[in-house]
Amino acid sequence: MKKPGKKENKGSGKDESRLDSESSGAESSGPSEGSSGATGQSPGDGPEVSGAEISADAACKEENYVLKDQLSRLAADFDNFRKRSARQMEEFRKTVLEKVLLDFLEVSDNFERALKSARSTEDMASVINGLEQLSRQFDSVLEKHGLEKIECEKAVEFDPYKHEAVQHVETSEIPDNTVFQVYKSGYALDSKVIRPAMVSVARNPGDEGQEDE
Repeated sequence: MKKPGKKENKGSGKDESRLDSESSGAESSGPSEGSSGATGQSPGDGPEVSGAEISADAACKEENYVLKDQLSRLAADFDNFRKRSARQMEEFRKTVLEKVLLDFLEVSDNFERALKSARSTEDMASVINGLEQLSRQFDSVLEKHGLEKIECEKAVEFDPYKHEAVQHVETSEIPDNTVFQVYKSGYALDSKVIRPAMVSVARNPGDEGQEDE
């Protein structure tokens, strides 16, 4: 009776070991299912990333629109400023020109009176005196507005910045390379030469031969 009992115990041990192996296999399969579940959540992250990209693109478009609007406003303001400055410059030019012309009208009035006086008088000395006064008045008006006559007299050294040589005259009367005769007076506006004096320049005889030697 004891031998069959031992056989049954052996069979039950095998069953327990088989059950233990199956349970361990079930436990080992558990984490794999969990890991597959974790990887299954990754597709859910896709809409969140695309939404961020869409919001960033919308922000860039909004900023671009704002910058374009600011640029168009600045361009319009600059154009208005340019037109306003041009109008102001033109008004200033007309104001200055008006003042200059009013000063010269006084000279014109005196010139007309001098002409009437010259027609009715035979005293040439008085006519010459009146013309000299007119010349001085005219020069004073020019000086008032910053225009000065360039001092240019005979025998003054020739200055290419102030004088324009029309011709050379061979003479030993005055030193070489000096002004011989003035044809037109020169003028400077605020120390800037706007018209050089037209003159002839002296050239002493024999200087050319010395230069050739």
